[in-house]
Amino acid sequence: MSELAFAKSFLSSLDSRPIKIRADHVFDPERVGLRVPYTLPRLQAPHPEMPKKTKQTQAPGASKSVNIKVKSARNPTLEFTITNAPVTTTSVQDLKDAVRERVTDAQGTPVALDKIKILYRRKPVPGTGKTVAEVLADEPEMLTGGKEVEFGVMIIGGAQVIEAVESQPEAAPEEVPKPAVGPSGAEVLKTDAFWDDLQGFMEQRLKDADEAKRLAVLFKGAWSSNQ
Repeated sequence: MSELAFAKSFLSSLDSRPIKIRADHVFDPERVGLRVPYTLPRLQAPHPEMPKKTKQTQAPGASKSVNIKVKSARNPTLEFTITNAPVTTTSVQDLKDAVRERVTDAQGTPVALDKIKILYRRKPVPGTGKTVAEVLADEPEMLTGGKEVEFGVMIIGGAQVIEAVESQPEAAPEEVPKPAVGPSGAEVLKTDAFWDDLQGFMEQRLKDADEAKRLAVLFKGAWSSNQ
């Protein structure tokens, strides 16, 4: 069959069918097969579970503090405590500086840092940049924080402890009351100014000039009768 003949037969078969389908048209599923496979609507994916919060494990000694007791048993006899010292940032140099602030040599000048030796368990700690956490690396229970660590001090050539002189504030000089000038005691009652002041006071409090004047005369008369 030629292409032209096929086209004519196809168009003639279309003419027998309605051009438009009514709105209430229903196909018979038994006569009309499904052209596409019917699939169920895709379900929404369930919400993913919130990730569980895992407790971050810090490195031993991280962000922990200890109380460092620095002690020298002899020449000089020195003992002090550095409270809440971070083990990861407090170094041997810091301990030497703390000792140097508290001692002087025989001439009264600061002791050289190379003459100050820091000891731990009676053994010198080498270097100055090593931290307390590095010194206590073999003792993890000491790095948990809140404990007291003792370091020893040895000063080559000896030293003397600086005596802390507490300056006490000077006592303010006591003010000597000045003697009263003018009449006093019963001499004041003999003056007219006293009774005028008394009348003015009562007039101010009572807000009644006549009553204040009456009471002032009454008080003055009572005082005069007792003289």
